[in-house]
Amino acid sequence: MIKGVLFDMDGILIDTEVLGQKIMIEVAARFGYEFTAEMYFLILGCNHDLTRDIMLDHYGDAFPYEDVMQGFYDAFLDTARAGKLPLKKGLTECMEGLRARGIPCALATSTERSIVETYIKGTPEMQGIFTATVCGREVQKSKPEPDIYIEAARQLSLAPAECLGVEDSRNGLRSLRSAGCKSVMIPDLLPYDESFAGIVDYKLDDLTQLCPLIDRINLEATIKG
Repeated sequence: MIKGVLFDMDGILIDTEVLGQKIMIEVAARFGYEFTAEMYFLILGCNHDLTRDIMLDHYGDAFPYEDVMQGFYDAFLDTARAGKLPLKKGLTECMEGLRARGIPCALATSTERSIVETYIKGTPEMQGIFTATVCGREVQKSKPEPDIYIEAARQLSLAPAECLGVEDSRNGLRSLRSAGCKSVMIPDLLPYDESFAGIVDYKLDDLTQLCPLIDRINLEATIKG
């Protein structure tokens, strides 16, 4: 029985991945570095510290990580403050459906809390919908470790097994699986393929399909007793 939903943010609720990749390519180029799509997929779902480790390992210790990330965040925050962050298809419909069913939801994102708060402040559709929010540095270990989803479930007063998690990244899906949650993948930049089979319970096209999926899961659980 699904009693709560745990959402990743970027690429699931806000259509930030294409924009984020574009901004990172531009900012890295200003510092003389080439940022590739492959690198973006590698850091997708990681928190600030793990992203730093991955990028320094790839580019070397001279890579100006903090300066690059500051430029990245500044550009993103300017977009958020202007209320121009694009929403993913079905966001409002999905949240209304969860509310009507009495199913609480939590946000579990590797993004820093100050940035998340700016995103939400500039996006009315995301205001007042989360019972709990857990951000990047508020748990000991980043995705793909399970910490963030275990904590998000705890803040909903639920066991991870009672929660459905929604992700678009390999790191996030591995985190959900390790936490013991049921996992939904809604592909964004990263397409679904057979390599995800071991960490994805359900694959959906967009958020409009989430509430019908929960209804089906819960009906099957009720029938089984």
